[in-house]
Order: sequence, then structure tokens, then C-alpha cells
Amino acid sequence: MANLVYRHNRITRLTHWINALALLILLMSGLQIFNAYPHLHWGSKAEPEEAFFSIYAANEDGEIRGYTQFLDWRVDTTGFLGVQNTEMGPFPRAFPSWATIPGYFWLAGGRRWHFFFAWLFALNGLLYFFYNLARGHVRKFFFTPRDFSRLLPMALYYLRLRRESPQAGEYNPLQKMAYTGVFFFLTPLIFLSGFAMSPQLDAAFNWLPAMFGGRQSARTVHFLLTFLFAFFTFGHVVMVMTTGVINNMRSMVTGWYVEGERTPETTASSSEKSEPPANKEAHDYAEK
Repeated sequence: MANLVYRHNRITRLTHWINALALLILLMSGLQIFNAYPHLHWGSKAEPEEAFFSIYAANEDGEIRGYTQFLDWRVDTTGFLGVQNTEMGPFPRAFPSWATIPGYFWLAGGRRWHFFFAWLFALNGLLYFFYNLARGHVRKFFFTPRDFSRLLPMALYYLRLRRESPQAGEYNPLQKMAYTGVFFFLTPLIFLSGFAMSPQLDAAFNWLPAMFGGRQSARTVHFLLTFLFAFFTFGHVVMVMTTGVINNMRSMVTGWYVEGERTPETTASSSEKSEPPANKEAHDYAEK
């Protein structure tokens, strides 16, 4: 029979939704900042003709076209990247207005949104990490050498090439690898690359841009890491939708998750780890 399990505590749920909002605004405000100079370089200099990646507009035979270029490879992206179609006609713009905050071009406004939510994301992430570290929850999603042997079987399970899931515990090895990478590699790198773009911090800590090979290299790394974050978030949403969107959303809103059919032995062992529905009020009181 179904078993109701208390999966996420209040701090986890609160920080999760704050991070979701912060990441969305960081992405959109970051695209606004990128629009001010839609070129990527490697090193310390920023000459448009030396960029290895660009999103730009060009006038060809009286028609404005948008292009995305990587090295010598160029793609016409008119209407989506490079040029946005508006009521007033085509308008040169790297990323369209619906993808940026603010929607209109305002570099100073984009920077304010970006910096505020970057600090919110950082402080909120530290709260989540240290609270769950104290509760012993962090070790549940930390990738260990023992998880290597279960990576391939887990991938085969998701590809429908294996019937039974090799998952042992609350998080499977693919989830552990993703969470460990985000917490201990991706997040520190994106903050360090962001700091390396600050002229004030560069003057005080000249090793910051040097560790990336130059200020423009740090900007490129920051841009690429942004889309790794977006890829991780997309994968997270897909997993939520394919493994029971209502059940997963309920657990992240209320904390309670309905587990599927279980044998008497499994139900008995799981009842020692989680509380039945009748103890919900007691659990809520203990969590305060």
C-alpha cells in the first residue's frame, strides 16, 4: 500500500524556491548584460573583430539580418538572435526582449538585478548547505567512489534498457553526480568568474582574472557556466515531470511524498526512517 513519507524540511523547501526564482532572474538579467557587448573573447583584450563567438546584426541589400557566429561558422538567426522583429520593424538585439530583464535595453538596470539576485542566490545557497550539513542531509546526495559502479545501470534504466532501478537511497548516482558537480564545482566557478570581471576586485586581487587567463576569458567562462546551470535546471525539471510531477511538486511544497506499493518487509523498514501521516503534526512541531 502507499506510504506517506516526509521528504523535504521547511528550510530545504524555502531555499529551493528562492533559488529557482534567483536562477531565472540571474539568467535573464545576465542576457541583458551580454546584449551590451554580444561577443566572447579569450584573453584580456576585447576587439570585436577578434571575437570567437558573436551574435550580431548586419545590413544586407537593405535588409537587416541577425547572425550567430562561432569562429568561421555563421548561422542566420533573424527573428530569434541578432535581430528581433517588433511592431516598428526589425531591431538589432542579441537576445530578444522576452528573454531579458528588463525587457527593454538597460544595462545599468540589468546589472542591478543581476548583482542583487547573485548575492541572494549565494546567501540562500549557504543557508541550505549548512543547515542540511548540520542535519546530515548533505551526505545523502554527495557522490562517492562507490556510486561509480551504479552510473551505467542507472543510465540504462532511464533509457528503458533495464527494467529494475539500481537506486539505493533517496538519490540515485546520476543525481548525486549532478548535485555534487553543481555544489562543489559549478557554483564556486561561476562566482569566481563573476568576481574576476569586476575592475575593483581585479585591482585588489589580480590573481582572480589571471586564474582564468584574463578578464575576457573569465567572461567567457561565466557565460558558458550559465548555460550549464540552465542545462542542469532543464534536466531537473524533466526528471520531476517524468517521475511524477504532482507527487514531486507536493513534496517540495508540503514536504510529504507518496511512495508506491511496498512489501510488508520494506514498509516496516521504511517506517523506521519516516513518519506516518498521523505524526505529521508532531513532525511539524519538532521542526520549528
